[in-house]
Amino acid sequence: MIKKLISFGQKLISHKWDWLKLKQQPKTPQQTDLAKFYVGSWLFYDAKQARKHQLQISDDLAISIDDHPLAGSVIALTSQQLLFLDQYGYQLKITLAYQQPYEIYDEADHRTYPIKQKNK
Repeated sequence: MIKKLISFGQKLISHKWDWLKLKQQPKTPQQTDLAKFYVGSWLFYDAKQARKHQLQISDDLAISIDDHPLAGSVIALTSQQLLFLDQYGYQLKITLAYQQPYEIYDEADHRTYPIKQKNK
């Protein structure tokens, strides 16, 4: 009986210790505010139209291109990608590398554009 109580106590302490270690682990980017990696002004070039464009992403993840707001909403946000679904059902995919956007894929045109941060 005493052995069972000691064994139970050891298991209880072990589980409590594991829980405390998990609670104290540093937060991953997925647990923090991922939006901050996407917020800003980004430039890309459309070779088909021979035109430069500016993509803007606000703190609340509202997206505009060339100062024209896009109607739609963010449907997924990860440490690798932001997915925006527009009013017509097409996705705009913004991909991160090293916590900074580096390309945008426009499903409506089936085209991928490299993007770079606009100089401040």
